[in-house]
Amino acid sequence: MNKHQKIAVLGGGSWATAIVKMLIENLENVGWYMRSTQSIEHIKENDHNPRYLSSAELDANRLDLSDDINYMVSNYDVLIFAIPSAFLTSELNKLKASLENKTIFSAIKGIVPETGLIVGEHFNKYFNIPLENIGVITGPCHAEEVAMERLSYLTIACQDQKKQNL
Repeated sequence: MNKHQKIAVLGGGSWATAIVKMLIENLENVGWYMRSTQSIEHIKENDHNPRYLSSAELDANRLDLSDDINYMVSNYDVLIFAIPSAFLTSELNKLKASLENKTIFSAIKGIVPETGLIVGEHFNKYFNIPLENIGVITGPCHAEEVAMERLSYLTIACQDQKKQNL
């Protein structure tokens, strides 16, 4: 993976918060898309997510927060989707920006209810994302363990081994 690629997390829940916390400790800037403008303003002022993992401290100065999914998709190369599967389709329906040439990582549990596909297959079939540009981030850990920097095991997998070096 190219060190100059920009990474964004899409989603505002526990997994998204834990992933963002990990990333901002290792990168200068991380994009973060959340639907809630109130949560965005709270994070900017208080350095933590008010609704999820609120004890996890976040450096808001290193975050590019936005409630515009198209902004994130347009301005970031690697997109980590951490939106609950039940809401993925409604969020993707907002997309006008192209996912072409993006690397997609799914941190989503389960299947996309509308298609019955796992997330990677959904992106491949409906957005023509090549399978080599799709990866997964999964446990067996819990978001709170990751956010609180407890000993945890995280699995990152994809077909292109160079993209696993997030």
